[in-house]
This record gives sequence, C-alpha cells and structure tokens, in this order.
Amino acid sequence: MNMARFCLLAIVSLASTSCSNSNRIYPVSGKVMYAGHPASDATVFFYRRGGDAMNDPLIMGIVQPDGSFELACGSIGKGAPAGDYDVVIEWKARSRHNGDQSNGRDKLNGRFSDTKHPLLHAKVEAEANNLPPFDLRETNPVSNR
Repeated sequence: MNMARFCLLAIVSLASTSCSNSNRIYPVSGKVMYAGHPASDATVFFYRRGGDAMNDPLIMGIVQPDGSFELACGSIGKGAPAGDYDVVIEWKARSRHNGDQSNGRDKLNGRFSDTKHPLLHAKVEAEANNLPPFDLRETNPVSNR
C-alpha cells in the first residue's frame, strides 16, 4: 500500500511540474476567427513541437464570444512555456438532444484537429504573448454545413 501511494505521489508530482519544469510559463492570448466571425466556444490546444503529446502537460484555452482565448498549462496556471508549438482547434456544435458540446460534431470537420498533421503553428516567447489571430478560413477553407 505504501509503494502504491509513493508511485501515485511521484506521478502527480511529475505531472504538476511538467509546465514549470525549469521553464517558466508566460501569458499567451490570441483570437480564433472563422470567416471573419469569432469561433466562440472552440477549444485551442498547444502541443510542443517535437514533444510527447501523451506525456506533455495539457495546454489549452477556450475561445470566448469575442474570439479571444488565453492558454492555461494544466493546473499550473495561465500561460505556456516558451517554445514552438503545433496548434490544434476543435469547435464542437452543441448536441440537439441535450445541448452538450462534448457530443456535438466538429464544426470544422476535423480539419484543424489532426495532431499528426497540424495546419497551425505558434511560437511562445519568454514574455507576454499576444498571438496574431488564427483565421481558419485563410489557413484552409472549410465548409460550415
């Protein structure tokens, strides 16, 4: 039982220090637009280029009604470590049955959510970052059926 607690504590400690692992996190904000309109409620994920998506911390943000987002690095806080990132965006429609987004289809038809072939990239500098807007229509036209 003590060994199990020790292992669990070690895993939690490693996971919680991943974002700050001798790297500071820096504020990151930006906008996501689709055809000139905010992609409200879309989820933005940052994956360190060359990193290990299965073991790296979850860095994400939710797009607000005005199109803006701020990144958070797991439970560490707002921001992300400096570095180059692949950016993945998923924009789920609300389900007609219960209004839940988790069951809705991706309004972008999966075009921007492929982690193996990401279409978007960003660089986080060791300072406050206000990224240029991600204009999904400019990057790769999508249908909004």
